Amino acid sequence: MFGEFETPRDLGPYYTRQGFTVLRPGQAIDVDTLLAGVPIQLGAGPGETFFHRWRGPVR
Repeated sequence: MFGEFETPRDLGPYYTRQGFTVLRPGQAIDVDTLLAGVPIQLGAGPGETFFHRWRGPVR
């Protein structure tokens, strides 16, 4: 699960409390070939902050 918010809204602490990893503005995560079969990064656009939480293995 992932999303983004406008950086000036300063929602990082809220999403962190909800169990998300909040990246620095402009930072992206490398999901490599695991999801897409080709190198790819996920991140937010200018003025946005990206957050994500990876789900563990399905049981």
